[in-house]
Amino acid sequence: MANDSMSTVLAVSSDANDLQIMQKLLGEWKVKSARNCAEALFTLHSADCSVVICDKDLPDGSWRDLLSGMRRLRSAPPLVVMSRNADESLWAEVLERGGFDLLAKPLEREELRRVIPIAGTQGRRRHLVSHA
Repeated sequence: MANDSMSTVLAVSSDANDLQIMQKLLGEWKVKSARNCAEALFTLHSADCSVVICDKDLPDGSWRDLLSGMRRLRSAPPLVVMSRNADESLWAEVLERGGFDLLAKPLEREELRRVIPIAGTQGRRRHLVSHA
């Protein structure tokens, strides 16, 4: 992908193993990492990311807190939530609150590589429309 921001994923997890797995599975995508909501929001203020993928629960909050903070950004990327307890109820809540999707952990290469590019494309479209 030519545009660097189009190919950058912000992975938010307090689990170093999850961060390593995402680095490995996302191949051509550049992966930035954050261990909590505050670090993720700081990174989003200083770097262009096309997608954020975060754990359901973080040391200083949850995906809901991160999504709320992201709404204050000029152009927030789509948020994908990941959880070991991914079920229809959580999936519906993620979508209802404005998240992009829910992925079950352990992450599967095919699912991750299917969802992230679609989310990145949607985020790019939303960014272009908001600046038109």
